[in-house]
Amino acid sequence: MKTQPRKSQKKSLAQLLFFILLAIVLLLGSLNIAKAKGYLLPSQPEPLVVDGKVNLDVLTLDQKIAQMVVVTYVPDVMPVWKNLQMGGIYLYSLGSESYFREVIERIQNNMTIPFLITADAEGCFSPFQNFWHFAYNSEIHTIGEAFEKGYREGGLMHELGFNLNFAPVVDLEDQIWKCRSFPGNSTEISELAYSYVLGLQSQGIMATAKHYPGKTLVGRDPHESLASAEIEAVDLDPYEFLINKGGVNSIMVSHIITTGEVYSEDVPSDVSQAVIHDLKRRYPGLIISDEIHMLGLRNFYDSLDELYLAVFKAGNDIVLNFDKDPNEIHHMIQVIKEAVERGEMSEEEIDASVTKILEAKGFEVVVD
Repeated sequence: MKTQPRKSQKKSLAQLLFFILLAIVLLLGSLNIAKAKGYLLPSQPEPLVVDGKVNLDVLTLDQKIAQMVVVTYVPDVMPVWKNLQMGGIYLYSLGSESYFREVIERIQNNMTIPFLITADAEGCFSPFQNFWHFAYNSEIHTIGEAFEKGYREGGLMHELGFNLNFAPVVDLEDQIWKCRSFPGNSTEISELAYSYVLGLQSQGIMATAKHYPGKTLVGRDPHESLASAEIEAVDLDPYEFLINKGGVNSIMVSHIITTGEVYSEDVPSDVSQAVIHDLKRRYPGLIISDEIHMLGLRNFYDSLDELYLAVFKAGNDIVLNFDKDPNEIHHMIQVIKEAVERGEMSEEEIDASVTKILEAKGFEVVVD
């Protein structure tokens, strides 16, 4: 007569254990998902901005390094990009004007220091081609046409909420895409590029001359493999023209390993301290690396940590890292932070870059 209650008790205990184990499995699964999405990463303190002024000494080193990085738009990860206070967001095509506006408004919502909102409307295919057609660079022949192209592209980008365009391409020749370079000799290309920059920047969109020091669109594609080129004086003409005019907000440096007029010391140009420091001596604007996971750079290094250190130590003000994993982006920030803390990198150089970035965003930078 006493057997039945014992069986019932055992059954209840087994059910309880099953539900406890199920709860543990679900909890661990949820934690793994949260970790994978970066939701467990520490948030940075709210930056102090008073009357349009940012006190550089109040920013943490993590915040400063994050300001130097442009990441790609990942909807599920946007809360993490905000918590880490990344410097910029890169957008691919979103299909429609209204969706671009909606997404960018959400991206910038509640950001004390707003993101740089960036794109590649660079002369051929653009993220806006589903609803707006712009002439290819190869179709532009007069400075009037170049200005109009920049003006129209800048007007659209400003209306959508962008503030930085990774354009114009000023390589003298485009053998890869066939449409990203302006036609003509180096003088004509320089003048067309300058007119485009004036049109773009008249609409409040920062321009980027690329890909320094030239010859990035001939020979091997740096998206796919290591690439090298001999730079001639003529390849530098558009950059010298734009620098002398004081007319472009930023210059993007390529992954090309170069000899000749610009010697990158047997490493890709955007990790060459010789290339970046020489450019900085002549040019006060923002220096931007090309995207660091392109194989023309990634294949040069045995590890990502080596790559991270090299691209920051070279002196780039802004680093493009389109890895979608927020944990890896956070890891990169920690790699650079630890290098600064052990004296391998200078925090003063970090501060100089962050100052340029914050000023480009419209802030006045102060220090205690």
